Amino acid sequence: MVSLSEGTKTIAVMGATGAQGGSTVKAFHALKEGGNNDFKVRAITRDPTSEKAKAIESLVDEVVKADSNDESSMVEAFKGCHGAFIVTNFWEDMDANHEMAVLRKIKDAATKAGVKHIVLSTLESAKDFVDQAENEETWKVPEGYEESGFYVPHFDGKAEVTKEYDELPVTKFYTSFYYENFINFGMGPSRQSEKDAYALTFPLGDVKMPVVAVSDIGKAACAIFQDESLIGKSVGIQSEVLTGKEMADVFSKVCGQPVHYYAVPTDVYASFGFPGAADLANMFRFKVENADNFQAARMIDDIELLEKIGKTTTLEEWVIENKDSFQLNPTKVDDIASKDDKTGV
Repeated sequence: MVSLSEGTKTIAVMGATGAQGGSTVKAFHALKEGGNNDFKVRAITRDPTSEKAKAIESLVDEVVKADSNDESSMVEAFKGCHGAFIVTNFWEDMDANHEMAVLRKIKDAATKAGVKHIVLSTLESAKDFVDQAENEETWKVPEGYEESGFYVPHFDGKAEVTKEYDELPVTKFYTSFYYENFINFGMGPSRQSEKDAYALTFPLGDVKMPVVAVSDIGKAACAIFQDESLIGKSVGIQSEVLTGKEMADVFSKVCGQPVHYYAVPTDVYASFGFPGAADLANMFRFKVENADNFQAARMIDDIELLEKIGKTTTLEEWVIENKDSFQLNPTKVDDIASKDDKTGV
């Protein structure tokens, strides 16, 4: 582990009021509360006057205004910073081309500002995988991405620009499927009617998928900044690796109602029609067909890094903590069926 003896280092955190950036802010605050004063945190947000920005003021050393669409504002935000945590939000407008443009502006801004350690939250290229797959012809590009050939736009856009970051002092940071998606993306247990049982529905088959608590992402990012030997390397993060059935079983146990797992085919999931359905369907397929590599990329074998991250959060612990978000009611039995049962018909 590299010693941080040169004095206090300022770390700029993008998306400081969001999921990954917010958890990174909290992790650095916890580090300082534990007596480590090696770092100062500069929270970057588009609106320092927002309620979310006000809520983190006590956790950071300063809050600055900058917009990732405006390179000059990012240069100013990065000035004097030793490190920068970089994260972009594809789901804000679901436009991979826009996300790529933003990542390039941030890269140029970090270069001009002389940032010495970048932790870039990113994902792998599904396109590179599919382009070399024997079953390439069975994959479908989501509408609007025919020209780029992106199969999983929220992966592929990041991955393409990530290659350009190789010229910078960067640690590539590979995240996993958030537990929080069960709440924020409506992916938690659901049912068609009160007469149906609850279910989780994913095109995962029986393959295990890395999943992560957002809080663990922040702890990992904070730990990476404490080890500059990780510059030029890749680090992943996961809290657990679970099958769809194992996830459903956790909800059943904690919420006290049966939760089934429906392993639907990829094309069926894509046909559900919600925004991003085709993208997510291909994402799950990519995780299934590239399971060994995908899981391995999120395994941490650096003992010292693991110690700095600390205990990760199990899905069961997270569901217990967020149980109020999952009000699972008993399945209602049809009145006629009830009467039939009583009369023995």
